[in-house]
Amino acid sequence: MVVVDNNILSSLAKTKNLELLVRFFEEVKTTPGVINEFRNEKIKGYRFTKRIDEVKSFGETTQEEWLLILNLTNEENKEKEKILDKDESIGIADAECLIAAKKRDEILLTDDTYLGKKAQSQGIEVFDLETFLEACVRKKIIDDHSYLKRVFEAIETKDYYIFSTDFKDRVFKILERDN
Repeated sequence: MVVVDNNILSSLAKTKNLELLVRFFEEVKTTPGVINEFRNEKIKGYRFTKRIDEVKSFGETTQEEWLLILNLTNEENKEKEKILDKDESIGIADAECLIAAKKRDEILLTDDTYLGKKAQSQGIEVFDLETFLEACVRKKIIDDHSYLKRVFEAIETKDYYIFSTDFKDRVFKILERDN
């Protein structure tokens, strides 16, 4: 149902909110390139990368191992190479996510504005972190004022993300209206 990139995974892992993904989507997938980015020596060993390692699966998913690492097909790898040859602004992980979402008709979950616009131009449905959190409220996965406040604060503090006051006010109003 969704292909998630590294920036969303890291935001949710840093704040111990990875479970929101599996509570919202029936299937959560990513690519080998995304996982390889978490092996970068600069971030390897951080607690948030270990949280991602704990939930990843290379085959059958379980309740504990629900983040499916996709095997790209030969055709998908060829398309990835074409993207990398044509567009220097896209790295391997982003190209893999773009191709996997497109070829498998999945939602792409990314906070990368360039990747998101490129995906949308190809007819791929894109969620960013704000869209995802708002959808979690609408679906009542986040159904408590204090829980939503903790999610916002954790992401802002631990991932240095800046939510606009307008966005937070709107999402809190949705929460209050739907409860």
